[in-house]
Amino acid sequence: MVSWGFVVLLFAGLWVLQIMLTQLQIRHYHQQLREMQRQPNGFLGVGVNRRRIGVGAVVILVTDAKGIVTQCKRMAGISVFSRFRHHPEPIGEPIDTLYERVRQQPNHPTQTAIRLAIEQIRAAQAKQLQADIS
Repeated sequence: MVSWGFVVLLFAGLWVLQIMLTQLQIRHYHQQLREMQRQPNGFLGVGVNRRRIGVGAVVILVTDAKGIVTQCKRMAGISVFSRFRHHPEPIGEPIDTLYERVRQQPNHPTQTAIRLAIEQIRAAQAKQLQADIS
């Protein structure tokens, strides 16, 4: 029969392992974000669709000054082993066209994350426009 001490020790060990793997995933996220911020001009948006149960998604979109998507990376999954991968589907598309397309699938995690990233980009564009007018 397994003693309770062993069960508690096993649980604590798994908890520490999860914390360490989460830290590695956060480090990977920040590294990818810094890499995509290096574009000289344009806008960056990050969309996060977090779910308690099921697959979630994080999308980093980069556009040029005209609003055309130049880079896109996506991380989708349910574990700490998920990593960002190049997502070529929206590259070359204007964000307005892309926004209309992703609105048609509101419950898909990646599409929701793309929509949120576009909303961030639109807010940054509006802020830039206000700064240019002033």
